[in-house]
Amino acid sequence: MQYRMGTVKLWIALCGSVCAALTAEAQNTLKIDSNYANSYYQQRVEYFNKMPHVKNEVVFLGNSITERGEWQEILAGYRYPVVNRGVGGDNSFGILARMDEVLAAKPRAIFLMDGINDLFRGLPYEVSIHNYRRIIRKIKRESPKTKIYIESALPINESMTTAAYAKGRNAKVPELNARIQQLAKEENITYINIVPLFADEQGNLRKDISPDGVHLKASAYIDWVKYLQEQKYL
Repeated sequence: MQYRMGTVKLWIALCGSVCAALTAEAQNTLKIDSNYANSYYQQRVEYFNKMPHVKNEVVFLGNSITERGEWQEILAGYRYPVVNRGVGGDNSFGILARMDEVLAAKPRAIFLMDGINDLFRGLPYEVSIHNYRRIIRKIKRESPKTKIYIESALPINESMTTAAYAKGRNAKVPELNARIQQLAKEENITYINIVPLFADEQGNLRKDISPDGVHLKASAYIDWVKYLQEQKYL
């Protein structure tokens, strides 16, 4: 009887420990997950939801770097409709949360570029890659004919910004990109390395193409699109 009581007490203690760990994990996940849903994000998503969809859309999907691109104008006359689904400040959690709208018209192609805001928020590489994988598999599941391109995260130039959240982050970009490239291989999708277009010899974002060390000047997007066309991605 004493043995059985001891076993029961041990079982209860173990259950309590596991439940506490799961609760803590859930709280941490919630804290991370809620970071993306600010008022600007909500305004952008509301705007997207009211926009009409057409067949064969080519979607540029990502954060502020994507949002600032005048893709439609640069690609004026392109044979397929081009849409911008960039949201300033967005991270991999936010992109995952709005994929239903992105996939509503079963787009022809999606160019996904994200990552720097995950690093700014201190998200572990594993969390980012897990979210990217979920995004990719959702596309495959719900729009299997959509061509998926995942682009490298851009480096930053820490000497051009005073933002505390940017300090020490550029050194993390190569590892994130290596993991994104490996993910693309595992998921059998196309990885596009755009770092050589915009990085200097030290691996920093070039000063001549950036106004603030994080974002791109408008003219840089022309070079970006030209590269995609030269490589037959567009």
